[in-house]
Amino acid sequence: MLKKILGKVAQALGLQTRVSRCLKKLNYNRKTFINGVEMTLPSIQGITCRDGEPWMTELLGKVLQVQGGTFFDVGVNLGQTLLKVKALDPPRGYVGFEPNPVCVSYVQNLIRENGLENCTLLPVGLFTEDRVLSMDQYSDDASDSSATLIENFRPNSKIYSRVFVPVFRFDSLAGLLGGKRAGVIKIDVEGAELEVVQSLLTLIRRDKPIILIEVLPVYSEDNVFRKNRQNELELIFAEAGYAILRVEKTGAGTFSGLKRIEKIGV
Repeated sequence: MLKKILGKVAQALGLQTRVSRCLKKLNYNRKTFINGVEMTLPSIQGITCRDGEPWMTELLGKVLQVQGGTFFDVGVNLGQTLLKVKALDPPRGYVGFEPNPVCVSYVQNLIRENGLENCTLLPVGLFTEDRVLSMDQYSDDASDSSATLIENFRPNSKIYSRVFVPVFRFDSLAGLLGGKRAGVIKIDVEGAELEVVQSLLTLIRRDKPIILIEVLPVYSEDNVFRKNRQNELELIFAEAGYAILRVEKTGAGTFSGLKRIEKIGV
């Protein structure tokens, strides 16, 4: 409420830019409801988790009903999926992987503010080797959800900053998790889908989890780099005995169903 009032005053006085900078330094909490459960969304130095994508809430509700086991969240960002999972199935075990230290700090606060239990947050990315990588960020937002670990993934986009982050093979981390069985894996890693799936392949073959994965578009047959990576991803899933289903949404952004496809395509 205070933020809205200050915004209106700033607009009336023509001081929007200056007041906007000041507001970003304010820390405050707001409330939202997910699946009827009240959740606290802290705003810390202008960074806040925003509840959106109603289709994802509906899809998760269906998936969690039919599949037990731990929920693995690869690419936590600011905890959008974490809140949905805990609103739908509070006791469900949750393991999140996030290499951006700003996001990790925020999500630790998110977990505390909401009293979420049975959550494990690992401050690393998943990859095919254990090393430190440069993460390209494409905006001045330190929690940039479009940031990628794949070099030159968006050759036509301006890189605002680079952050060095740790990445590990899943097999190097498995001992920390006590042999948790993966029931559902969500992967949203802005271009690094192939490396994440390769890293998780032993777990995928063992547990046969449901996998919810965002594969960024190829856009054109000329984009050979993305197309080749997508082809390799499809081959891995085929060899592992998986079917590919595309999430379909309504114009209002709600979930409308799943469509079986043979290829992701362009």
